[in-house]
Amino acid sequence: MDMSFRDFCLYFTGMNTKNLSKKWCQKNGIAVVESTKENAEPMKVAVPNANDEFLLEKIRFVTQQRIIPKQHSPAEIKMMHSHTDTIDDEDLLQHLNHLEISRNSSWESEPIINLVDSLIVKALQKKATDIHLEPLADALRVRFRIDGLLTDYRTFPQWLAEPVLIRLKVMANVDITERRLPHDGSFAFDDFHEKVNVRVSTIPVNSGEKCVLRLLPANDSAQTLDSLDFSENTLQAIRKIFSAPQGLFLVTGPTGSGKTTTLYAGLREIIQRKINVTTIEDPVEYELRGANQVPVNEKCGFTFAVALRSILRQDPDVILVGEIRDAETAQIALQAAQTGHLVLSTLHTNSAKAAAARLLDLGVQKSILDESLLGVFAQRLVRKLDKTVSIESRPHYKGRTVVCELLLPNNTYADGAMQENATHLIHQGITTQEEINRVMGS
Repeated sequence: MDMSFRDFCLYFTGMNTKNLSKKWCQKNGIAVVESTKENAEPMKVAVPNANDEFLLEKIRFVTQQRIIPKQHSPAEIKMMHSHTDTIDDEDLLQHLNHLEISRNSSWESEPIINLVDSLIVKALQKKATDIHLEPLADALRVRFRIDGLLTDYRTFPQWLAEPVLIRLKVMANVDITERRLPHDGSFAFDDFHEKVNVRVSTIPVNSGEKCVLRLLPANDSAQTLDSLDFSENTLQAIRKIFSAPQGLFLVTGPTGSGKTTTLYAGLREIIQRKINVTTIEDPVEYELRGANQVPVNEKCGFTFAVALRSILRQDPDVILVGEIRDAETAQIALQAAQTGHLVLSTLHTNSAKAAAARLLDLGVQKSILDESLLGVFAQRLVRKLDKTVSIESRPHYKGRTVVCELLLPNNTYADGAMQENATHLIHQGITTQEEINRVMGS
């Protein structure tokens, strides 16, 4: 079935009526129930109050069309939008291929704008943390990272790569004319169901520019230490650390292992006290209510070390340093930990024991480190077995849980080393040896 360019724009927004976009409907709390292409026919609209003449007149003005209001609860209207968010992939690809005019359309065209929005919405629905847009010689491959693994989502025609990338660059406020250098940017995305901060990273590759979107929740997830699957011994030891008046606590692990989640969960338990909690992050991942969150900007010289020096003049009680990357930050963090501040931070090391060696390499004196260090927590995320699926040959996974170790100042673990905890999860049937080997190595 051939479609006009305008018809496709309307199809992709989830409705077939002029001037009434899906986002406009969501903003005004309404949904189109039935519409026609001819203005002579009335359009049926779901509204929360069929007697709200102000809203009805607003819809008439925008659509220039007669309407028939149908009263529905706000929950029912929201469900209608949830339904229209789910666009059939095969239909979408078929309609794109029919639209030869789109090959010459720009990033400003409605189909491109809606395609980008749809990819983010679909990724959020699938609980993805990252979207990979990879230009190939003859296609644009899209993959989602779900539960730590990259999963193929869709392959689009190659001609879509350029307008989609330009659209993302514009949203992220980066230079659309420079294609030879990597770019980093960010933007906020709100589909009226979920708000996320999107970090955009591009890099030149053989067939164009690859783009990766990191999806970060914009709102406080309200996770606490109780919700993070820690053992009782580990939980008690971490709580004791977060209640300490001063000292240094480190969380280690690779990118995407949940370090920030652990630190934020601990902060939520102490943030209601009469204390000043300040964080230094690159970037601020999501809002932590009750904390003063400071984003670093290394391009203008506002580094972790500079920010930390300034924050020490702000009368802080607890300081979260997003990451200790260099000797200067390490030195200032240790000084703060010795002068009446609880300092929390992360390091990229493979184990808890490697953290001390890393700080010594950065020039921290061993005597100061021994005096200040409250503990080092190392963690990984492994996929959990989906016990609702009956399988004989290959395991199915759903969601993730933490494998961790907490090294205390006396060089003992609060509840065993990480490998011991991994073996325990296998024996409990929570995960598999195959998954442990994938994440931690054999």
